[in-house]
Amino acid sequence: MTDVRPMRDDERDQVRALLADAYRPYANDLSPAMFEHYMAGVLDVDDGGDALVAVAGDKIVGTARLFPAERVPVPLPPGWAWVRAVGVHPSAHGTGVGRALMTYCDTHAGDAAALALHTMDFMPAAIRLYERMGYARTPEWDIEVGEEYGFPAGDSFLAIAYRLLR
Repeated sequence: MTDVRPMRDDERDQVRALLADAYRPYANDLSPAMFEHYMAGVLDVDDGGDALVAVAGDKIVGTARLFPAERVPVPLPPGWAWVRAVGVHPSAHGTGVGRALMTYCDTHAGDAAALALHTMDFMPAAIRLYERMGYARTPEWDIEVGEEYGFPAGDSFLAIAYRLLR
C-alpha cells in the first residue's frame, strides 16, 4: 500500500536523493552541462510547488511537486495546475507509485480546469503511465527549453506537454 502526503521539512534530503536516483538513467540523454542544470531544477524541492512523497511502509518511494493554478511558473492556459519532478525510486518501478502520485495530484489540484505536465521523449515509461491515466498530448504547450530558462548556450531540449482535463 502506497500513501501519498505532503513532504515534511525533515524529508528534504531523502527526497533529493530519491530524485537523483530516479533521474540518473537520463544522464546520457542530455549534454553533461544541460543535465546538471536540469537536475538543479528537479532537485529544488523549494521551487514554489507543493512537494509530495509516496510512502510504502516507512520508506519514501516516490515524489512529485504540484503547482496549483495560481503558482504555475511555466506558460500554460489560465486555470491549469501543473505537476513537476515526478520521481519513483528504481526499486519501486511497476508497483503503482507513479499512478498514486498522479492520482493524488489530480485529486488535490483544486478547481483547476486541467492538470498539465511536461516530460521528455526519452522517458517512455512515464509517457505510457500518463497516457493510460487519460493525459493527452498538448503540443501547443510544449516548451523548447534553452537559454531563456538559464540553460547553457547552444543547448536545448523539447519538454513535451500533456494535460488531463478535469
